[in-house]
Amino acid sequence: MAENRREFFRVLFNPLINGEVSIIEGGSFISVKIDNLSICGMGFISNIDIPMHQKVECSFNILDSSFTVEGFIIRKNAQTNYVEYGVAFEIDQETSSELFKQLNYYQIRQRRGHLED
Repeated sequence: MAENRREFFRVLFNPLINGEVSIIEGGSFISVKIDNLSICGMGFISNIDIPMHQKVECSFNILDSSFTVEGFIIRKNAQTNYVEYGVAFEIDQETSSELFKQLNYYQIRQRRGHLED
């Protein structure tokens, strides 16, 4: 039961946080805005067109911790001036545990209003 709760634990960012995404096969990092994040994946916004199912590397900071995680584009929704993406992570247990811990701490601080812009 606890494992299921961890699987669906997702933090929504308002305002959005900065991150970077790179296409694995020789792509350079592009700046993106991350709107949600869990240990299973993330949602982000970009003005760059990335193909569905493309393997990507995602880089972001949560509080004082930096993460770089590989994944695949699993959702794509084109808007007028940008594209919304969903990424499913391929993440090891150690990184997953650290990300869970940081997201939990972030959400606690978010609820208490202790986050700095």
